[in-house]
Amino acid sequence: MMTWCEGPPEQVYRRLQNAVEQTLQGVVQSLHHRTVLLQTVPYVLQLPGKRVRPLLCLLASALEGAEPWDALPAAAAVEILHAFTLVHDDIMDRSLLRRGQPTVHTRWDEPVAILTGDVLVGLAYQLMERYAGHSNFEQLISILTRALIDVSEGQALDLELPARPRPVLEDYWRMIDGKTAALLRVSLLIGALLANVSARTQTVLQELAVPLGRAFQLQDDLLDLVGETNQTGKQVGQDLREGKYTYAVLRALELAPESVLLQRYRECRGASEAELPALLQLFQQMGIFSEIHQHAEQHYARVFALLDQLPETPARDLLRSLVEQLRQRRR
Repeated sequence: MMTWCEGPPEQVYRRLQNAVEQTLQGVVQSLHHRTVLLQTVPYVLQLPGKRVRPLLCLLASALEGAEPWDALPAAAAVEILHAFTLVHDDIMDRSLLRRGQPTVHTRWDEPVAILTGDVLVGLAYQLMERYAGHSNFEQLISILTRALIDVSEGQALDLELPARPRPVLEDYWRMIDGKTAALLRVSLLIGALLANVSARTQTVLQELAVPLGRAFQLQDDLLDLVGETNQTGKQVGQDLREGKYTYAVLRALELAPESVLLQRYRECRGASEAELPALLQLFQQMGIFSEIHQHAEQHYARVFALLDQLPETPARDLLRSLVEQLRQRRR
């Protein structure tokens, strides 16, 4: 009989991802009334994705020798919480597409999208109720709740940055530590707690979530600037059209505070189609693209160093392979 970790990493990931998909498919059965939510919830949960957070949860639960299957409801819960953040982010950003598909507020409308996000949070907590008898149940719920608050605060900071008189890079790091790293941290910690791993392993997982989240977000920022539309699922420069204060924008403001182009970006809360080439050229001339790449590589190096401190198990090796895949991603 095949063990859960047998085979090449890609085969193991698919095995785990398929189990998560089956769990997600059963979630909609918790909805008791025939409303539009019976359409929107499956629509959101079936959007194509790498399921990185569920994989982190499952692999963390297996770091000290346990099998990951008991963590499946939790892995699905963190993916659903992630889906909630995307639905509400799309509303706030007025995004038309998510992973190449129409966003919920575009395909239906904004009130329906808000309700969809709300019910997704409820469904995530409902999945966690399956662990009511676990010795760490209160801590599990506390960690999930803290992540929800951190993500919301990170999104609030994202919204507020354009209005700040002098936004700085420190604001950016705080924003992504909330928006991105918080969900990675909760994925790792919940998996670890379910398997009752050692305090040492928990500490390492908590520590590596921040550099992993920062590296992941820096890559997203860079792909938005230099990626291809058919690779990323969105147009190049979409963050700039939406007036986002990414690393590139904040760094450029540091290096050239008197730039007329950057001041127009601030005043207009974004770049027009005609201004995009000049803005991208400015970033290129300042060396910002290579700077973002270097920062991402430094953060990944820190993640790998922390992974070396974990127990030498198949789950640790699979975590390392997963992080390497993230480092190499081009979308």
